[in-house]
Amino acid sequence: MKRLAFLSFTIATLFAPIQVQAQTGCVRFPQPPNPNAELRYLLSHPGAVVCPGPRPDPAGTAGILRQGAIDSAAANARLRCSMSGRIC
Repeated sequence: MKRLAFLSFTIATLFAPIQVQAQTGCVRFPQPPNPNAELRYLLSHPGAVVCPGPRPDPAGTAGILRQGAIDSAAANARLRCSMSGRIC
């Protein structure tokens, strides 16, 4: 019974990109990425077109990086202050 369940899961995983390709004309791979499986699939289907992934939001990424820099600067300032023996 376990083998049958594993086999059905494996078959579903292998056919999932093919079903998507039939619907949209391009192949979407499941997440998280599996580079070896994706390469094997693309080598066995030479004409396959990979769908573009979601584009990152540049403004959101910039905000996250800015906040990380601010947090890091504040932590470094506290560390310098505590290492100098002052009360900040």
